[in-house]
Amino acid sequence: MLIVIGNLQQKFENIGMETFRLYPWSILATILYFPLGVYLGIPGLLKEYQKEGEWRFNWFKNIFMTLPLIYFSFFWFIPTSYPVRDFMIGTYSTFQISMIASGIIFISSITKENSG
Repeated sequence: MLIVIGNLQQKFENIGMETFRLYPWSILATILYFPLGVYLGIPGLLKEYQKEGEWRFNWFKNIFMTLPLIYFSFFWFIPTSYPVRDFMIGTYSTFQISMIASGIIFISSITKENSG
């Protein structure tokens, strides 16, 4: 999976450099890491699958944890985010880690609970 993501990211970056249009290609290169986070969260989802009960989705966890991480991954592309605070300045790998973490948190917010 990392090889596929790395190859796609390289293709998106090459297209961006050739066309001088960074917006769609840089955003797509960053989004590629969300499925990796979902993939890393699958073992927890399989444990939940074995439990008895009804499926639940934790909206609060997604609103207060996933959305800020996604915002952090894309704040460079949002014009209203400027001026950028010093603690938010990061590298491209920081944005990738944020997308991976948001994928893990998203998939871990799907749980089964007993309704009894």
